Amino acid sequence: MRTFGTQKSTDESLAGKLVIVTGASSGIGYCTTRRLAQMEGARVVAIARRRVFRIEALAIQIREQTGEDRIFPLTSDMADREQAQTVVEEIERKFGRVDAFIHAVNRALRLGALEVNDHEFDLTMQINVKSALYGVQAVVPLLKKQGAGGIIIYNPTPKKTADFVASEAVYAAAAHALSALTAGWTRQLDGSGVGIREVAPAPEGDVVETSTTRSGVTHDVLLVTALQEALAVMAPVQPPQSLFRQPQTLRSRGGLTLQEF
Repeated sequence: MRTFGTQKSTDESLAGKLVIVTGASSGIGYCTTRRLAQMEGARVVAIARRRVFRIEALAIQIREQTGEDRIFPLTSDMADREQAQTVVEEIERKFGRVDAFIHAVNRALRLGALEVNDHEFDLTMQINVKSALYGVQAVVPLLKKQGAGGIIIYNPTPKKTADFVASEAVYAAAAHALSALTAGWTRQLDGSGVGIREVAPAPEGDVVETSTTRSGVTHDVLLVTALQEALAVMAPVQPPQSLFRQPQTLRSRGGLTLQEF
């Protein structure tokens, strides 16, 4: 992803930052929640639609270790637009701001493209893609109002097990959709002070070396590093506005030009 505005070093401190993590009760969401709270000193609103007792137990453990409340468990289905919006509004009311949003929800299925039914196809898109869409749409207005923030989209490629190969086409359809959305959000957030990164690790054994896919590095570390990079983005200083603005072309088609004054 491109970098917008002024770039700081990537050792951006996460201590005290308020980070929303979805899919936090298991897998990469759980590991990232633990790393952020335990090792980075961040405050984490950890969201999951089930097994929230795991997050509650982790919150107690971190409180005993640090003497601080750093994890705040929430039960919500981010694949439901209304619930996603309500959760972000509740977080803003309680904490006053949000510094970052991490989409860590991911689902693989076991039905091939020729066998997949409507329910399984729709569920994969709902969980892997729409949960990110609804979360980002809910949190971006707040981040833009603050003039700063970070968004991390976790979009991995699973290992090519026999089960995954059978369903790879359907999973890939969701993954490509998520990448396309992330690219669109990146363009729209250009210059806003809100940094966005897609973390798309390759399966173990594949030779891929980029800023967000390093062999031998755990995925929670990749997410935290990407978050530091995203939060290092700053909005550019705006030049003084002239009293006399030149018209700007918004769209030109068929010999007609739409202009804004």
